[in-house]
Amino acid sequence: MVAITTRPTVILPALNLVLFFAVWEYVGRQIDPILFSPPSRVIRVFGELIISGELLRATLVTVGTLAVGYGLSVAVGIPVGVLLGRQAVLGRVVNPYLDAIYATPRVVIVPLMILWFGVGFTGRLFLIFLGTVIPIIVSTAVGVRDARPDLIEVAQSFGALGFHVVRHVQLPAAVPFVASGLRIGAERAVVGVVVGEIFLELTGLGGLIQLNAVRFNTAEVLCSVVVIAVIGIVFIGLLDALERRVSPWREAT
Repeated sequence: MVAITTRPTVILPALNLVLFFAVWEYVGRQIDPILFSPPSRVIRVFGELIISGELLRATLVTVGTLAVGYGLSVAVGIPVGVLLGRQAVLGRVVNPYLDAIYATPRVVIVPLMILWFGVGFTGRLFLIFLGTVIPIIVSTAVGVRDARPDLIEVAQSFGALGFHVVRHVQLPAAVPFVASGLRIGAERAVVGVVVGEIFLELTGLGGLIQLNAVRFNTAEVLCSVVVIAVIGIVFIGLLDALERRVSPWREAT
């Protein structure tokens, strides 16, 4: 029974993938190579970029910047979110500013990044941070406020105050909300790192995309795009695994 029920979950995605590459190959062969490339050429170019080391170097730069920017966003976003969740008045004061920053496209603040930080690592890092930290703050604050009042009262009746209430009641209740914020933040972090590499400093995978785009090297551009997509998928997968690790009770429900 297990084999029968799990077989479609393996066969259907495999068939979908085969169909996708078949259509891509067919369409790619009908279009000018300057505009589009079939997967056969992309795979060949991918191998060449791996052998030359160019793709690996660019990937390491992108992943390194992404890790630092995202880590900084988490380190700031969760504590600030807890503070805003526990202090309702402060939350109402700060939320309009958070909404305004979140709604502003990051591309339009690139000139400010150049003026403030120049074209370099600091500007790219701040661009990631600015786009990533807001959803983490907001989701954490909502989760903390969503904690059941009766559980907080029970904890306080046993002498739990301040940090202990946050640690044992509010943060566990906020896990689904924090996880949602982390996912949204991860998606925005990947976008932010690429935007920074294209507009602030031609480096990493974003820089590789820009340099190859102006040379009409479509296959090379698609190689970088595929690697960025894989980074995003792996990133989200790691966050899902972390959520299951810190909240195993949700799997049981």
